[in-house]
Amino acid sequence: MTEPAPAHSAPLPHTALHAYVCNVCGSDHVTRKAWAAWDVAAQAWVLEVAFDYAHCHRCMGDARLDRVTLTSPPPAAITGPAHVAPG
Repeated sequence: MTEPAPAHSAPLPHTALHAYVCNVCGSDHVTRKAWAAWDVAAQAWVLEVAFDYAHCHRCMGDARLDRVTLTSPPPAAITGPAHVAPG
């Protein structure tokens, strides 16, 4: 079963934030199998479709994902994106 890729935009301030977590261990280090297509105009890979298959990188196996509502901002939202000094 597949679903169309959602449009990705920054959430509005009043919009609840969500995370997807493994139903076994609760880790948010999860991924889904997906297809990306090259967008010539944007010069970037664009998510085209996300499939049902999910993998938990903590359990190291198949996972069912649970969507949870966050009650506080995630750490990345507080600190901003990580910056790497030029090397």
